Amino acid sequence: MAKEVVEKLYNQYKSERNIELNVEQFESFLAFFPALLVVASDGIVDKEEWLYCRKMASGLGNSFSEDSMSMDETKRLTEIYRSEFRYLLDYLNQWEELFLDTLKKFLDENSYAKEFVNETAHLFAHASDGISAEERDTISILEKRLDLI
Repeated sequence: MAKEVVEKLYNQYKSERNIELNVEQFESFLAFFPALLVVASDGIVDKEEWLYCRKMASGLGNSFSEDSMSMDETKRLTEIYRSEFRYLLDYLNQWEELFLDTLKKFLDENSYAKEFVNETAHLFAHASDGISAEERDTISILEKRLDLI
């Protein structure tokens, strides 16, 4: 069921954004969505937080480089992730419920990913000057909603 739900969101997102990601790459992208919510929780994405987003995009792009991708293809994938992180930060209200509902269903069937999602959210909360009250509240809401704790 989780696979079908992810594919449904993937197709909906792809029809809106016309992205060059496959379903597996989109699934990885989905797992980082809570971190974007944490970054945006205080209403300002500061320089340090955006730097973390850029690093996250590089890490995601590089994670697929072993799949017979050339260096140029890996760089292109990284740029797609960066662009989509920026887009989602600008349009969180449009996508938040869809992404969180889909991620919840995915995590219900893939509990091994819960720790990663939770740790990534906490890591991004520390991207700038410690964890703000807004970031702490967002993490608490995410932990409950996604059953991370």
